[in-house]
Amino acid sequence: MRCSCILLEVCRLAASWMLTLMMRLSMICSEPFGGKNGCRPPYRTLFFGEKAMTSVGWTVVALVSVLHLTSAQVEVAPKEEIPPYYVDAISFASSTSQHSRVDVFVQIPYRILAFVKKEDGYRASYEITIDVLDSTGKLCNEKVWTEDVKVETFEQTVSSQGYSLVQRSFEVFPGLYSIMTIVRDEETRQSQRILQKLRVSDYSGSQLLLSDIMLVNRLNLSGERKSIVPNVSPNVGLIPDAFHIFFEAYNEPKLDSVKFVIDILDQKKERTAQIEQVQKLSPGRNQVFMRIENESLSVGDYTLLVRAFAPVQPEGQENQSLAVTSRSFIVRWKGLPAAVKDIDIAIEQCVYEAKSSEMSHMREANTPEEKQKRFLEFWKKRDPNPSTPRNEKMESYFARVEYANKTFKHYIEGWRTDMGMVYIIFGPPNNVERHPFDIDSKPYEVWTYYTLNHSFEFVDNSGFGDYRLTTPIWEVWERPHD
Repeated sequence: MRCSCILLEVCRLAASWMLTLMMRLSMICSEPFGGKNGCRPPYRTLFFGEKAMTSVGWTVVALVSVLHLTSAQVEVAPKEEIPPYYVDAISFASSTSQHSRVDVFVQIPYRILAFVKKEDGYRASYEITIDVLDSTGKLCNEKVWTEDVKVETFEQTVSSQGYSLVQRSFEVFPGLYSIMTIVRDEETRQSQRILQKLRVSDYSGSQLLLSDIMLVNRLNLSGERKSIVPNVSPNVGLIPDAFHIFFEAYNEPKLDSVKFVIDILDQKKERTAQIEQVQKLSPGRNQVFMRIENESLSVGDYTLLVRAFAPVQPEGQENQSLAVTSRSFIVRWKGLPAAVKDIDIAIEQCVYEAKSSEMSHMREANTPEEKQKRFLEFWKKRDPNPSTPRNEKMESYFARVEYANKTFKHYIEGWRTDMGMVYIIFGPPNNVERHPFDIDSKPYEVWTYYTLNHSFEFVDNSGFGDYRLTTPIWEVWERPHD
């Protein structure tokens, strides 16, 4: 919206300047001075004046057309941003000192694959491409191969727990890269792609260095066959009780041991938990596993910060770390839309859908788990298709909330504004008329909903983008009540 306003302001100023120039040229041509057609300049300059007038006229028409087009736009209904599959790229030290190693993990849910019934079960096949691009977009490396998936029952093909996990490694120089993955279903021929940035560190230094961090879904270190299953999705909320992290420590200084300190920071960069672990190190490469309890982590976005310290620090150097690494992760609970990042805020955002008694019932829960339970029970009553795992009404509602927060935020959150309220309740309008520069009125917008046969007018009385609803909403909507 801000970019549109800037464009409109530029167009308005340009149009005003052009109109002024036209008027002045017209006045010049209307003054008798003995020249042809009463124009003051000689004929050669008059010809230039005619061309200028023509050019100016067309420019004004073009600018007016731009103003008209930007004053009537139909908003696009938002969709919940759920990735079709998950990608995690992690850098480690390579066995070659001049390079680093990038491990790319791709987790493809069965739900996006087209399974075909066979005599021995169900089969799907997909082609996967992983491209490594440098900072200029130049292709550095590419790997393409085909994977076959076989399951025994139809239920497995649609299970939310089923997925295909693949991994490939690349040798690259330290620097900034883009990792492009493309998954193409062999049956439907449909492709889906994900692009993500990755900064690859230099691990060739002589000091203590730490690799990137891997989130671990399952870990088995007992017996001869040790196994690590990565949590490719950034969400650790579905892992019961606790999750592990894995990283490597490169001990070139040949330290005997270090103290690892893990800080878990929330969206406000405030520490919510801290874990300390002293670990003995061998010279060279060391594998480090650390357990993190997630029962106390509520729904939200987090940063995991790992710092290495000397076990005994000299006085005055207590906060000087030897090495640092970090990564982001999220906590989402089963059944919650991806847009829900804080259960308390999500409950408050239900105000346009819930009765007062329902709001109180959700607010008064004593634990985050109980709040989630009551929250999901509230939306389950409104699920248009209870037989399916998804709740389309809840997803649509919070997709609108997320759009309102991104688009209508002012000095308060977007979902609390008048525009946000109307958008969340009724969805995207069929037509929007914007009037930011009318001479005889304050800036205002008119949203029209054809299905309601109703329009809403918002006026910016302050001039700072704080649009307030002036049209009664109660004619077409009544707040839920007991």
